[in-house]
Amino acid sequence: MTIPTQQPTNLTQTIYHHLWHEIAYLHLLPGEKLSEVKLAKEFNCSRVPVREAIHLLVADDALEARPQRGSFVTLINLQQLSRIRYLREALEHKIIMDGFRSGAFESALPYLEFLTERQEEMLRASSYELAFQLDIEFHRLFYNLTDKEFVIAHTGERDIHYLRARLLSLQLEKPLTMPYQHRAIVTAIKEHDEAALEKAIFEHLSNVNTVYAQNHPAATPYVIAAPT
Repeated sequence: MTIPTQQPTNLTQTIYHHLWHEIAYLHLLPGEKLSEVKLAKEFNCSRVPVREAIHLLVADDALEARPQRGSFVTLINLQQLSRIRYLREALEHKIIMDGFRSGAFESALPYLEFLTERQEEMLRASSYELAFQLDIEFHRLFYNLTDKEFVIAHTGERDIHYLRARLLSLQLEKPLTMPYQHRAIVTAIKEHDEAALEKAIFEHLSNVNTVYAQNHPAATPYVIAAPT
C-alpha cells in the first residue's frame, strides 16, 4: 500500500502516517469516529500532536471534522473514484500498449506470472491486504519498465478514496477476479496478441467500478454516491 512519501520526522508525522495506513487499509472504516483521547494514550502524548495529525488528514480528505461531534473517517467518494479511474484507464492503457509494442515487458513475463500466482494464493487464503500489495506491484512494473514512473502520481496510487475503493472491491468481488484478469494480460503479452491485450486491460481497469455500479449492499454504508 502506498502511503504519503514524506517520512515521519516528529510525533505528529508518526501519528499521521499511522492513521493514514489505518484508513487506507480499512482498519478504520469509512464513517468511523476517531478518539483523540485513545490516540493520545496509544502514543503516550498530549492531544496536541494528535490534533495536528488529524488536521493534516482532513487536508488529505481522509478525515472529516464535524463541529461539536469530532473527527470521522471520510466515506469513499464515488465521484472521485470515477475521475481517477478515467485518468488511470487512459494513462495506463497507453503505457502498457506502448511497452507491449516496443517489447519492454518480455523479460519481465516470469515475474509477472509469479506475482499473479502469489495473488491467487493470497486471495484463496483471504489475505486481501497482501493481495492488494501484490496488485500494486504488478501495475507499477509496467510503469517502471517503460520509464513512466512520473505518471503514477496521476493514477490514484496516493488517493485515499481510490485506494480504499480498490481494496474494498477486492474483498467484495468474486475471489479470483484479479489474478484471472492479470493472467489474461500476461498471456496476451506472451502470445503477442494486441487485440486480446486491449480487451484484458479495459476489463481489468473497469473492474473497480463493478461493485459500486451494482450498488453492492456491503459497500453502500461506506460510500457517497456520485451526483446524477
